[in-house]
Amino acid sequence: MGKCHVISAKRLGWEQMYDYYTFPVDEYSKEDAMNQFFTVQKETTKANGQSYPYTAYEYNGEIYHSIIYSGIADDSEFD
Repeated sequence: MGKCHVISAKRLGWEQMYDYYTFPVDEYSKEDAMNQFFTVQKETTKANGQSYPYTAYEYNGEIYHSIIYSGIADDSEFD
């Protein structure tokens, strides 16, 4: 058993769905764990035809609306 940083990544869309990622504390600092998620510039088009830019986050090919550092937990909680 070890400790890990937990990051919650909110999926795109109206639903409040999250993916949870863990990074071992003996390999990653909090900043290193957060930096695994790259910012990407995206654009959305509203019903009125207007386009609006926004910043999203990418990790392993998945795009997320936002990421939250949730703290440190035992990795056994995520098995």
